[in-house]
Amino acid sequence: MIKKYLYLLLFISYCQAGFGQNIPQFTQYVFNQFYINPASAGTSNRTQVQATLRSQYLGYVADFDQGGSNMASVFSADMPFTKGKGGLGVYFSNNQFSKIQSKSEFQLAYSYHKRINSNIIGVGISVGTNNLKLQGENYRPRDEEDPLIPNTTINSFSPNINTGIYLFNPSYQLGLSVKNLLEPGYKLNDVSGVYKDKRAYYLTGKYDFGVTYTLDISPTFIVKTDLQTISTELGAIATYNQQYWAGLNYRWQDAASVLIGGNFLRNTVKVGYAIDIVNFGTLAKSNTSHEVFLRYSFAALKMGKKSIIKTPRYNI
Repeated sequence: MIKKYLYLLLFISYCQAGFGQNIPQFTQYVFNQFYINPASAGTSNRTQVQATLRSQYLGYVADFDQGGSNMASVFSADMPFTKGKGGLGVYFSNNQFSKIQSKSEFQLAYSYHKRINSNIIGVGISVGTNNLKLQGENYRPRDEEDPLIPNTTINSFSPNINTGIYLFNPSYQLGLSVKNLLEPGYKLNDVSGVYKDKRAYYLTGKYDFGVTYTLDISPTFIVKTDLQTISTELGAIATYNQQYWAGLNYRWQDAASVLIGGNFLRNTVKVGYAIDIVNFGTLAKSNTSHEVFLRYSFAALKMGKKSIIKTPRYNI
């Protein structure tokens, strides 16, 4: 049993390491707070359907002959739920570490909203499941005849909960959330506890300055930690005429990023692109990561009382 456990642990370690790979990271996180924090569901007062696709360390070959650059994606939707005094949401994410290992997550969320003057305080929770997928047929061990090393596809599911609190104001937003609250563990080859997702804490914030009537500047930040390692990002986005934006972001000891994008079709469609220029640890990474973001939004579905209309000026 001990030998079996060690082989599986080494197999997992080969595929993945570090806090940054445990949960997908997105440079354009400011445009999809719901994925980070379930408490933000419905705070935009609109129904939003969005997707983010990221190719991390483009061109980096993690496997001998299987490719292997990290591909991450998240698809989400959230909306106000006036009758329930809050918001609802759903998302699916997938993190393809290599052709050997991937991890996906499905979550359903509810957020309770408390309005205080022009502020909304949301307290949210999401429940769902995580799935760890290992494609053992793509793994090339030193001893190919060892029966303890999986040589087929293995799927392991584990329940999970995320929670958070979110402060929304037309001029600023602040959020604190916890992902992997249950620290879901996975069962592989009848061995439980070989690998589990660490609990992760997120602190996010954004403040909007109206420099001129047509120019807004929005400083942003995010801090991520599992209480053993920490990742910090600082950035700023300049928005012209509430339609086009460009920004800079810096992820400590990793990469500097450039963001561009715009609102189209009467502000119902938002499109963004980001490129990360890696400046730390380049011996083990390729030089760039690329990310695209797409959102379609429309008026909140009428359920219960009529929704209060909030200014869209700073809603990015």
